[in-house]
Amino acid sequence: MLGIAASLIAGGAAAQADELRDMAKEIFAPLPSTIPAVQGNPITPEKIELGKALFFDPRLSASGVFSCNSCHNLATGGDDNLETSIGHGWQKGPRNSPTALNAVLNEAQFWDGRAEDLKAQAKGPVQAGVEMANTPENVVV
Repeated sequence: MLGIAASLIAGGAAAQADELRDMAKEIFAPLPSTIPAVQGNPITPEKIELGKALFFDPRLSASGVFSCNSCHNLATGGDDNLETSIGHGWQKGPRNSPTALNAVLNEAQFWDGRAEDLKAQAKGPVQAGVEMANTPENVVV
């Protein structure tokens, strides 16, 4: 009797898993095999190297302590694994850092979607007082 009950439960769980997988396939798609092109801004090896240099450069912060990688640490999944991020003057930010990995594929940037793309996003943290606390006069973004 217990064997029959176990079989029924296992069969029901498998059916639920199949249904859940089918629902997920309708919502999610595999990552593209190539980086999406930005119209009027072709990707070049020089731009990739510049992006890497800027991402790891703490001179973008007012204190010279924080780089983009401080909160979007590529060694920890592109974020800082903190409940809320730590920024300029060791202030706690209002949110945690979203991952930087595959961010170009996001429909909008920041948790609230206030930046349309990565170009618009890049200005935010550099100038935010609680993050990198720099000014447009000190940094060209």
